Amino acid sequence: MKHTTLPLVAKALGEKYDIQVQISGDQAYTNGRIINLPSLPDSKEAALLARGYIDHESAHIRFTDFSVKSSTSMLKCLTNILEDIRIEKMMGAKYPGCRSNLKDLAEHLKQQGSFTPSLQDPPQTLLAWLCARGRLTLNQDFSDILAMTSSTVNGFLGTGYKKLLDLTERIPNLVSTRDSQSMAEEILRLIRDKKQQQEQERKRQQDQKTKTTCSSDGSKPDGSSNDQEEDNQTSGTDQQSGKPKQDTDDSSLDGDSTGTAACKDSQSQAAANPSPSVPESGSGGELGGNPEALQEMLDCDPGGFGDVGEILKHELITEGETVGNRGGVLLPPEASLRTFPIDIHETRRHTALLRARLSGLIQASRLRRRHARRTGSKIDNRVMHRLALNDTRLFLHQEEKTEVNTAIMILVDRSGSMQHQKIEVASKTAYVVAEALDSIPGCFAAVAAFPVGNSDGVAPLVRFGERPCSSKFGMSAGGGTPLAQALYWAGVELLKREEPRKILLSVTDGEPDDLRTTKRAIRWLLEQGIEPMGLGICEESVRTIFPTYGVVYSVEELPPALFGMLQDKLTK
Repeated sequence: MKHTTLPLVAKALGEKYDIQVQISGDQAYTNGRIINLPSLPDSKEAALLARGYIDHESAHIRFTDFSVKSSTSMLKCLTNILEDIRIEKMMGAKYPGCRSNLKDLAEHLKQQGSFTPSLQDPPQTLLAWLCARGRLTLNQDFSDILAMTSSTVNGFLGTGYKKLLDLTERIPNLVSTRDSQSMAEEILRLIRDKKQQQEQERKRQQDQKTKTTCSSDGSKPDGSSNDQEEDNQTSGTDQQSGKPKQDTDDSSLDGDSTGTAACKDSQSQAAANPSPSVPESGSGGELGGNPEALQEMLDCDPGGFGDVGEILKHELITEGETVGNRGGVLLPPEASLRTFPIDIHETRRHTALLRARLSGLIQASRLRRRHARRTGSKIDNRVMHRLALNDTRLFLHQEEKTEVNTAIMILVDRSGSMQHQKIEVASKTAYVVAEALDSIPGCFAAVAAFPVGNSDGVAPLVRFGERPCSSKFGMSAGGGTPLAQALYWAGVELLKREEPRKILLSVTDGEPDDLRTTKRAIRWLLEQGIEPMGLGICEESVRTIFPTYGVVYSVEELPPALFGMLQDKLTK
C-alpha cells in the first residue's frame, strides 16, 4: 500500500461527506465541523481505523442531535451504544461503501477485545450484551459476544430478561437521538423495577424461612414457646385452687431459653447474610435475579465501554505513537480567507511577457522533428542525393513529441515574515503565473494561500479549472509559516488529478516553522512523482529546501526566473 492512501482517503471521504478532515498532531477528535486524525503510520490497520473514525464521526455529525443530554453515566453509555447502531445504519443506507467499512471496523475492534466484557462486571456485561444485540441488526457478526453474555444478563434480571428481549426488538426502528435515549431510559426503568421486585421477593422468602425455622424449634416468632403457655395455664389453675405452685424443672427452663435464642440468632443471621444470587432465570423463587448486580448497573460508571468513538480515539492515538520521530503525512484543514483586488494594470505587461515566452516554448516542443534513417517504409525525397555518397539514410522518420498535460499547484506564503513588499510581490507573482499558465492548452493551474488566521489552514484561491480573478489575490500577511502542512495539502490535491505531470510551486521567503518536517514533506512529494519547486521572494533560503528554485526581488524579475524553472519541466 502506498503512503498516499491515508491522506487521499481522508480527503476524499471529507469531501464526500461535506466534512473538513485534517491530519495533524497526536490526537483524534471532532468539534462538529472538523475531524482531526493524528499523524499515522503507513499500515493497513491505521488506514482501517482512520476510515472507520471518519465514517463514524461523520455519521454523528450528520445524524446525531447533540442537544440530547444524559443525566447519569449509565444512561449516557446505553444511549451511546444505541445511537452508534442507529447512525451507522443510516450512514450505510446513504453510502453503501460506508456500510462495508464500518462492518470491517467492528470486526477488527471485536477481535481486539474492545467489546469483550468482564463477566464479573455487571454494567460491562449488560452493555456488551446490548451492543451485540444491536449490531446483529446491522449484519455484523456479534453472535459470540451475545452467547457469552446472555446467560449472565438472564441471571441478573430473572424473569425480566424476557421483557428486555422484547424491548430491544425495537432497535431497528430507532429514528432519532431522542428515541435512542428513550429506549435507554426504558432499559434502566426495567432494571430499577426488577431490582425492587427481587428485593421484595427476597424479603418475603427470608420472612417465610424465619417462620419455618421458628416453628421447627417449637417457638413462635414472638419468642414464646408452647411449653411456657402450658406452664402458665397450669400455674394459673393451681393458684385459683389454692394449691402451692410446683417447682419448675431446671432442665425445662434451659430448653426454653435455648429455643428462644436459636430463633433470634436465625433472624439476625438472615438479615446480615442475605441468600446468594440466583444464576438462572426463575430459580430460587418466582422472580429470581440479582438485585445487587442490578443496583450496580444503576449506580456505576462503565467508563464508556462499547462507545465506538472513544474506542477509536484510543486506538488511533496508540497507532500514532508508533510513528515517533519519523512523522507521518499531515493534512491541514481548508479555510476561507478575506481577499481584495490587486492592481492588474501593472501586472498585465509581465503576464503578457511570461505568456509569450511560455507559449513559444510549448509550441516549439510540440513540433515534429523529421529526419532520415536507414530503415523504414517511406522514402524521403529530400535526401535522395545521398545515394551518390553511398549514404543509405533515405527513409523518412517523424519523432512525435508529447503534448503538455500538466497540473500545477501554486502555494502563496502569507506568514508574518512576508509583510509589506514581500506579500505584495508574492500575490502579484501568483496571479501572473496563474493567468499565464491558464492560457496554455494542457496546463491546469490552481492557487492557494497559507496560513489562515492562527491555524495551519490552507485557503484555496483558485481551484483547478477556474479562471484566475484579480480580486482573489490581494491579501495581508500574518501568522507562522507551516510550510510542511501546506505542502502535504497541496500534494494531496495534486494526487487527485489525472494529469501525468504534477508540479508544486511554492512562492515563499523560505523560512518555515519546522525545517526538518518541511524537508520530509519535500521527500514525500518526490516519492509520489510530484515535482516541488520554490520561488524565493526577496530571500535565497529556498536553495536549501527545494531541488528546483529561483529568487525574485520584484515582479519585473519574475518572467526570466520562472521561465528558467519551467523550461525543462514543461518540455520533458
